[in-house]
Amino acid sequence: MLSLVLSVVLFVSGNAFGSTLKRLLQQFMVDVDYDILFDVQDMDDSEMLPLYNKLKAADGIYESTYQVICPYSCTVRAGDLSDQYRQYKGYTNTDEMVHIPLDLQFITDSEYLGFIHQSGLSEEEYTGPDGKMIAIAKQRNVRTNQPDEVFDLFANKSMSLPITPGTEVDEKAEQNLNINTTFVDTYPIDPPPKQSSQSQKNFCVFMVIAPYSLKEKFNIPDSPVTIGMNFQSKTPSQSVAEMETIIQSEGITSEYHLYNAYEILEQFHSLTFVTDVFTYVFVIMISLIAIANVFNTISTNIRLRRRELAMLRSIGMSERSFNKMMVFECFFYGMRALLLGLPMAGILSWLIYKGFVIAERTDNFKFIFPLSSMVISAFSVLFIVFITMLYAIGKIKKENIIDALRNDMT
Repeated sequence: MLSLVLSVVLFVSGNAFGSTLKRLLQQFMVDVDYDILFDVQDMDDSEMLPLYNKLKAADGIYESTYQVICPYSCTVRAGDLSDQYRQYKGYTNTDEMVHIPLDLQFITDSEYLGFIHQSGLSEEEYTGPDGKMIAIAKQRNVRTNQPDEVFDLFANKSMSLPITPGTEVDEKAEQNLNINTTFVDTYPIDPPPKQSSQSQKNFCVFMVIAPYSLKEKFNIPDSPVTIGMNFQSKTPSQSVAEMETIIQSEGITSEYHLYNAYEILEQFHSLTFVTDVFTYVFVIMISLIAIANVFNTISTNIRLRRRELAMLRSIGMSERSFNKMMVFECFFYGMRALLLGLPMAGILSWLIYKGFVIAERTDNFKFIFPLSSMVISAFSVLFIVFITMLYAIGKIKKENIIDALRNDMT
């Protein structure tokens, strides 16, 4: 029985290790639209555009775009917010004024027009100095024992937003603007990744998208901005190396980050593949060893009981009663192993999860109880025990009762 218990524990914990590691890798990975990402803080257009033109000319680059992110804020009535968002934030007074930070994303005019058409909006209505703007405002609620939910910040699909530059609202500021916005479900280009740990834990997306030609209307001097450039490349590694050389030659003093997103994704896929191979090979090997051990243990046990079983048959036990007795023995043998193995496997799976959480210092990483692997192991144990007993008993039934008693006595 010990071999069965160890087999159940190793099977379930091996699956738990593989699935936990895979989920952990997926948590740190996001899909991106481009192979190479470049972002820099506070760079003038006079520096940014020439640098962009040089970077997009790097070897292998066949598609590129750029964007500028400006921090803004707005103040709205709590009554304008959706019921879910009010409940999530705890706003009970609908007349309360709520301060919400937002990002203003300026993208190339061609990308903006393409996004308008993709969203099914009117080009005439959403272009020009006084045109409406497109925005996305979503909150993701990370729940411990339930799937995450995503809901809108605002109750209506269109509204007028009073915005002011910076992260703090100044109602007396001369630069305050009112913009008419229509909310959609996504943005056209992924914004540059935020570096602060606090922003990474903020699961709220509130972004207004505007064409780059309107940047002068909104860009306020001394307002911190983030510039992002995205590139598609046939040879990302060579392109990144050449870009590094270009950046160094330009003497960029601002803080910047250059990401080879393609390489990061390839590393993720490689790690996922290695994890899958390790898990499946480990589980298969353990399963084969367990089957061999169980088969050997049970068949040996049955052979050692030849005299006992022969005596029961010699005193008149019917085939039906004999089979019923062996089925019950099979069931209790497997259940004893499962009653010990499954709790131990569950505890070990939880310890594996806690080890990953402590080592990686992750938040909102939920423990998933290994129910499916436990069900598989329980079914497999009972099936293997049953088949093994059938095999061993079948061989005993073929023997002559008198010969079995005589051989055992001698």
